[in-house]
Amino acid sequence: MKKTLVTMALIGAVGSSFAGELKNPIIKKLYEKGILTKEEATQLEKEITKKDRPVLTKSKKLKFGGKAYIGYTFTDKKNGTDEGGFEVRRGYFVTKYYFNKKDHFRFTFDVSWQYHKENRSEGKEISLKVKHLYLYKDISSIIPYTGFELGIAHTPWLDYEEHSGWWFRSISKTFYESKDGAHLLPSADAGIDFKTKTEYFSAEYGIFDGEGYDHIGRKDKGTKGNKPMIEGRATWHVLGGGKKKPKPLSQTYANISLHALNSYNHRGSNDDLTVYQIHAVYNQPLFLIAGQYIKSDWYTNSENSGDGYSFNFEIRPILDHKISILGRYDHWNSDDNTKDRDQYIYGVAWHMNKYITWIVNGITVDYDKGSSKDYTKYMITAEVHY
Repeated sequence: MKKTLVTMALIGAVGSSFAGELKNPIIKKLYEKGILTKEEATQLEKEITKKDRPVLTKSKKLKFGGKAYIGYTFTDKKNGTDEGGFEVRRGYFVTKYYFNKKDHFRFTFDVSWQYHKENRSEGKEISLKVKHLYLYKDISSIIPYTGFELGIAHTPWLDYEEHSGWWFRSISKTFYESKDGAHLLPSADAGIDFKTKTEYFSAEYGIFDGEGYDHIGRKDKGTKGNKPMIEGRATWHVLGGGKKKPKPLSQTYANISLHALNSYNHRGSNDDLTVYQIHAVYNQPLFLIAGQYIKSDWYTNSENSGDGYSFNFEIRPILDHKISILGRYDHWNSDDNTKDRDQYIYGVAWHMNKYITWIVNGITVDYDKGSSKDYTKYMITAEVHY
């Protein structure tokens, strides 16, 4: 009798233990009531789990992300009608598909806010275009620490500066690109862009169409056929960190860069556009300071023939460096002295979290000649990363 009781207790304990291993509550209840055997319960749960299992193989390869610049701007024009309004200044939606750990394909939608091309008086509209569409291939086995982008790719300078020296693209383009700065080329173009990254040295260099991703094949300055552009950047990462993009609120870095390009028969003209630049930046969590000098040459009386310089800073004194006091000064001197200008940018930013930064700022532009272009902007911005 005692043996029978002990045996029944052990069977019950084993059955109870097995029931606890079942995940599906319905199968567990059917097993406890004796409707299903242990083998039947196990097999049924395996089949249901297999059918309900999500497909994870592609989720590790497909990645989505992006950023958006949303805000309000009021423009006080020295001569002309003042205006203000809410803006979707820029929106980027990025899709990457990884073939392996490094090689991938990237596609970026670029949403911008601009006046109707047919009639400015019709107001503004949302414009959608492709900014990046390229294959990235790692070739470290051939050229150490190197890969390349082929397609509508990054160009060597702007992506670097926007992730080291000037972190507020949401309120103004860099001095190199800004229409009231040097007003040179955008950050993407059709071509091939090589990237070499080591701890203390990085470089980017390639061959491109030369007109920018939003004007591929443009030849509005003459009848010459389209010719390529060669461009390159070399950066000494004095304190290291050249393999990854820095985190300015938590890291210390110091970089010195040289940058040059030659766009042959630029925009169909008889002249080449040449640009030479030197740039330096020092950052620590408490503050950032950066400066650059640019010399460019194109045809006589061109806006792009001249030289200029820019300095910008950030001070992050409180709230674990999440509050930034920012400023920038740009000066451009055209060779014919008719397009000389100064730009002042000033404001305060609050890095609320890793997704959202709030910025309140002003921008004042002063042309030496032609005061009709002078203005002051007042801006409120939400910079969103996701």
